[in-house]
Amino acid sequence: MKIFTTLFFITSLLVGLQAETTELQYKIEIQAGPFDRQHTVTSFYFPYHVEEGVYIVRDGDGAEALLQVDRHNRGWLIVEDLRAGSVLTYHFDGEKSDEAAKVYHRSDDNTITIKNDDRDVLNYFHGYNNPPAELDDRYRRGGYIHPVYTPSGTILTNHLNVYQHPHHSGIWSAWTNTEFQGRTPDFWNIHQNSGRVDHVEGLEESWAGPIFAGFRSMHYFTDLSITPAVTALNEEWQVRVFSSPSDIHIFDLTVTQSTNSSAPLILPEYRYGGVGFRGHIDWDDPENCTFLTSEGLGRDGHGTRVRWTQIGGHSDGKLAGVTIMSHPENFRHPQTVRIHPDEPFFNYAPTQLGEMVIEPGSPYIVKYRYITYDGEPDVDQLNRLWNDFAYPPGVTVSPFSH
Repeated sequence: MKIFTTLFFITSLLVGLQAETTELQYKIEIQAGPFDRQHTVTSFYFPYHVEEGVYIVRDGDGAEALLQVDRHNRGWLIVEDLRAGSVLTYHFDGEKSDEAAKVYHRSDDNTITIKNDDRDVLNYFHGYNNPPAELDDRYRRGGYIHPVYTPSGTILTNHLNVYQHPHHSGIWSAWTNTEFQGRTPDFWNIHQNSGRVDHVEGLEESWAGPIFAGFRSMHYFTDLSITPAVTALNEEWQVRVFSSPSDIHIFDLTVTQSTNSSAPLILPEYRYGGVGFRGHIDWDDPENCTFLTSEGLGRDGHGTRVRWTQIGGHSDGKLAGVTIMSHPENFRHPQTVRIHPDEPFFNYAPTQLGEMVIEPGSPYIVKYRYITYDGEPDVDQLNRLWNDFAYPPGVTVSPFSH
């Protein structure tokens, strides 16, 4: 058995080395499937190693497009216009591009800001915020996104609001009603002093390129109801901000939560918890904040199962909004939603449908896509964008040597 395992390892290593040293070309066939595609984020994995970087690909007519390859051997490109049922074929021969990154980031000691074509998209606290004097040190934290911007630069989120729910922080993640090792820490309401979510200072990694920029960060859920405090969950965020048309910004958030010990985290049935969104302070006025779900409901959509939810209103006098889309792979899809009856608060809350358990060795993973825009929401556009997110084009990659 040992001989067979060793031979298999050596053979695999030789094949890998041959693939890395052989100059390969690829035919990349992109199938639109049943939907019309417009500026659609498309990705695929190469069968053999391709060096991380930006490459030029060409279609049958010689028209060029840019392909961004990440460190996981995954290629990313934008399909600009492809009718339902059609196929687009690109040729890849390893030619690199020296074009400057269209989507990039700027960082300081505490934050990273992602820009799309020189327009701010979002800001993430990889270090600490700076709470106002009215708030104590419990609110000094990081590990969340704020501000989130529209293409014109209008701010959509709020944090450290001393008047309403200062524990709400832009886009953040936490669980409220929990059971852990026989205790009941509340990681959401940090003012209750039984639990909180903190960040690991700094970023694990970050990216930039013509197709997307982003980062990976780590957080931990601390149970404060016991001394010394213990970590119940480890959490990873992956954020990708994509090259977008002039009228929208597009970014994805993937959250992966895994237990820090052999003990599960039990999440009893509850009306909210998970990845939250807090809208601009001007939206605290319920007359200046509207909701719209994919099923056509407003605030009465609370507790219903939806594909996407829009939140909007006048922010600093400008009408703007954001739509948060849930992926079909998410647990209990379509997930139920928490829509606050008066405040600009929203989150997908699968615990509304009953108890959940995050088990050791079985991470809880959710994927959400955020679309920001100025003015009124375009429902047809939002449905098209959700189809792109939920059911992206199919891709077939065929290698061949020179």
